[in-house]
Amino acid sequence: MHFDFIIYGEGISAEIAALSLAQNNFKVCFIKNGAHNKNESNLVTFLSSGSVNYLSNILHDPSALNEYIDIKKITCKLDKASQNSNITFADNQEGKLGKIIPNKIIKKLLNSSLNKSENIEILIKTKSIVNKTYDNKVSIILDERKEIKAKLFVLSSAADQNMLNNLNFRFISHNLNQTALSMNVIGEFKKQGQAFQIFTSRGPLAFLPSSKNHASLVWSLKNNAGELNEDISKLAIIVNQYLEEDIGKLRIDNIEAHELNFNYAKKLYDRNNIIIGNIAHNIHPIAGQGLNLSIKDISLLVATALKYTSIGYEINNKMLLDEFNQYRKIDNAAYSFGTLALDRVLSSKNRFISMITGLGIKILEKNNFAKEKIINSATGTSHFKSL
Repeated sequence: MHFDFIIYGEGISAEIAALSLAQNNFKVCFIKNGAHNKNESNLVTFLSSGSVNYLSNILHDPSALNEYIDIKKITCKLDKASQNSNITFADNQEGKLGKIIPNKIIKKLLNSSLNKSENIEILIKTKSIVNKTYDNKVSIILDERKEIKAKLFVLSSAADQNMLNNLNFRFISHNLNQTALSMNVIGEFKKQGQAFQIFTSRGPLAFLPSSKNHASLVWSLKNNAGELNEDISKLAIIVNQYLEEDIGKLRIDNIEAHELNFNYAKKLYDRNNIIIGNIAHNIHPIAGQGLNLSIKDISLLVATALKYTSIGYEINNKMLLDEFNQYRKIDNAAYSFGTLALDRVLSSKNRFISMITGLGIKILEKNNFAKEKIINSATGTSHFKSL
């Protein structure tokens, strides 16, 4: 069995990569991990406007995305800081910054499109997967019996650590000693189409509305924070103390806890193997850019593959892989280490640092040029225009 790409992973990034490559007439073998926990999570994703447009172009039927409201403004606020220590981002050209969509909805839409694609063969790994890399191909032995060959192997799963260890990837990793509480909430929101993030002394608390009355709260807390042990009723009282003035009174429907870690790959490929998704750049959720970075990676990989194959090169040509890696290096590093630094600065209890941070936010709020640059980067405007 010969393919252009073999993709292995169970997450959203792997599914987007498989679908996007197949939509551009590459032959794809998509291997899912049959042992993966299939319980649905309450997690949501802040998809930038560029990512929403990209998904709309590859999904078989993207109409379900329209059920979720457009985010037109994002306001960030320092808790207990001097008056007006906040900043608001709004895209004056497009009028929207993106959408907040439950992960289970994104996966449902992707799975439907994957099953309808003629260029994808879907296989399930039940026992083992072994990678053998050669000069001009990759051979995958699935469940100790089936051999699959391809020009490139795309890995988007951290579940098989042995496979990752056998490839020559190098990472910068940190245990953030933080846990994110993900909460589905219901309420009468004072402002529609506006996301909100308040930087508390306990950690950043983000309000992410998906509809008129439903939203997700994501609160990144130190692992020793007492809030992690509170029940729903007590936690609702605490979050309302932070948010009721700006958002309205909220009722928590359910809660999940997710451990936060930092991971950054120094290089996105090794010979004929590519990594994407969280194993390539697992970043702090403070800026909501995790999946958006992966979509940028995937869109560039597809565009670069099309560029080189159109002039007669194979997709595992080293020039193609070098160009893909080099073009994504700056953006991935900026968001990976930028969000890490931002979390540390904004959660600092040092009064001098807090004063300087508040002053910096006030200055940035008045600098429309700088805010426009940030918006263009976060929404993917400049990235997708260059493809």
